[in-house]
Amino acid sequence: MRVGLLTEGGYPYANGAERRWCDRLVRELAQHEFEVCALSRSAGQESAGWLPLPSQVRRVRTAPLWGEPPYASMPGPARPYRRRERALFAQHFGRLARAISAAAI
Repeated sequence: MRVGLLTEGGYPYANGAERRWCDRLVRELAQHEFEVCALSRSAGQESAGWLPLPSQVRRVRTAPLWGEPPYASMPGPARPYRRRERALFAQHFGRLARAISAAAI
C-alpha cells in the first residue's frame, strides 16, 4: 500500500516536533511505501537536515511555511480564482476523493 504522509514542521527534519512519532510510524509499517510531504517552519530547521530515512520512504517533497509567499514574486497583482477555475478544482477534487475511497479491485 502507498501512504501519503503530510507533516508540518516535523518529520523528516532532524529537529522537528513530531519527528519521533512519524519516524516510528514509518519504520513500524515497513510493508508500506511512503511519500512524505513536509512543511518546514524555518530556514534553521531546513539547514539542520533530515533524519536517516528508511527504504520504504520513496519520496520526500518539501515546502516552506516561512519567507515570502510564492505569488509575491510573480509579476502583476494577485487575483482570486475565477468561477471556471473553482469549478475545475471541484471537479478534479471530487474525482480524487472518489478514487481514494473506491474499493480496490
